[in-house]
Amino acid sequence: MRCVIITGGTIEDLQWLSGVIKERDRIICVDGGAKYAAALKLIPDIIIGDMDSLAHQELDRLASLGAAVREYPPDKDDTDTALAVAEALSGSPEEIIIVGALGTRFDHSLANVHLLRVALDWGIQARIINEYNEISLVSPHLPTVVNGRPGELFSLLPLTEEVTGVNVKGARWPLENATFRIGNPYGVSNRLAAGKVVISLDSGLLLLIRTSGGL
Repeated sequence: MRCVIITGGTIEDLQWLSGVIKERDRIICVDGGAKYAAALKLIPDIIIGDMDSLAHQELDRLASLGAAVREYPPDKDDTDTALAVAEALSGSPEEIIIVGALGTRFDHSLANVHLLRVALDWGIQARIINEYNEISLVSPHLPTVVNGRPGELFSLLPLTEEVTGVNVKGARWPLENATFRIGNPYGVSNRLAAGKVVISLDSGLLLLIRTSGGL
């Protein structure tokens, strides 16, 4: 089972979102993210958060249709999305997809990226995706395989202070036993040389950002 978390950040294309969600996915909406689900005529399994960006009338309507509601006070230690990730992890999903996690609040966007580490600590792969980017983690546990078209962009950035033993095979700019350090972002804008890139490392964590644009 996959779990899709729909947050209240920017989603420009509802048709794109409809293509992301599969029939058997467990859907968790974070507060105002329920509006995106409602626009697609989807009933979330759970709506979670302090409900500061979702009208109570809409919340009551979705609850009457079967959505469970987990309402929290505005003054709390965790973000609404962190609460949603914890709820998702409690169900032991095969994968967590987070949409609407990037938007005009960079602090929220960056905090959401850090939640990928929480899922990794549970041994569960998590990805943040929008219409333009896919963000995931590369860890020492298993090599990461990137399948795509030749020339497709991807970037690697350290999430820990130092990442050692980085190997990137199949890229336009391959790496062997490289070291990444915060403050030296030389892993930006690499490209697939053919149809597959394999990334491995010895220690630390890398952010893998796949980009659909030509930036």
